[in-house]
Amino acid sequence: MNVSKIIEAIETKPLPRVLLVHGSEKIYHDRIFAALKKRNAMDSLGELNWSVFHGARDFVLEPLLHELSMVPWGDGTKIVVLKDADLIGAAVMEQLALWLEQNPKANCLALFLDRVDQRLKYVKVLRKFALEVACEPLEGERLIRYIQDYCQERGRTLKRETAELFLDRTGSDLLFVHNELDKLFALTVGEEEITASHVRSVTSFSPAQIEEYTVFRMTDSIVQKKRREALEVLNLLLKAGEPALRILPLIERQLRLVLAAKTAQGALDDAAKTMGERSSYPLKKMRKDAQKYSLQDVFAGFEAVLHADRQLKLGVPDEEVLTDLIIKLT
Repeated sequence: MNVSKIIEAIETKPLPRVLLVHGSEKIYHDRIFAALKKRNAMDSLGELNWSVFHGARDFVLEPLLHELSMVPWGDGTKIVVLKDADLIGAAVMEQLALWLEQNPKANCLALFLDRVDQRLKYVKVLRKFALEVACEPLEGERLIRYIQDYCQERGRTLKRETAELFLDRTGSDLLFVHNELDKLFALTVGEEEITASHVRSVTSFSPAQIEEYTVFRMTDSIVQKKRREALEVLNLLLKAGEPALRILPLIERQLRLVLAAKTAQGALDDAAKTMGERSSYPLKKMRKDAQKYSLQDVFAGFEAVLHADRQLKLGVPDEEVLTDLIIKLT
């Protein structure tokens, strides 16, 4: 069962005896906790039927068991939440698990843990009767389907190609993904579809995407003479605080790759080693695009990079210098 269906069940159906929530993707923890809180708010005596405990090494079990044993106020359901349960010693957790096993009519307990140790007895006991939610990071098709389903819940449609564009910018960290989706929902109030134009206009690049992917996407676009794409990514990089003096050497490196791809004789491994590259893959990738450049173009590009470096050191604004450079190179 996916998280969205679990949340729907929490809000509308009888609660499980025990909800065992664990895993590194904390956005799931937050959404499930919010769903429990929403369910509790539907109860006219909800405040009296809601208790939250926090795990610790010196955790005392008796107050928690007391809350689990209480008769709910009114005709509502009492919900007891235990956060950071993995901070509690295994012996105490085993006592709790055995008590829950022996008291099937206890109030609903939601356990939140960063991780579970499969070898521990209390985990094996809980799995006999708990609804387990493993909150692991999503990737690939599962991540695309997740954000499409989430958009549908919010009354929006998101085509697959738009979802891929969105994830190219945000990466897979769900907390960042949700922040960026909230921006898109605010932008598209009254509209049904989130389009590629919407994504490009407000979606930020995550720090990880800037570090690992985005800068190189811009330099690839420059070599492919895709001016619009290169300028678009440059704008986002500068808005994200990426320094111009980090971007400029990467543009210069791309020109060196073009030059080497055009002039290298035979296998490219030796040329890559001479250039200090870790592999010949960048040179092999560059061979096709290098044909778009004459040697005169490449040397003119190096002169443009040197000019840009001088301008930056003289205090000319980053955006002005790099925009001018990209226009010259494309």
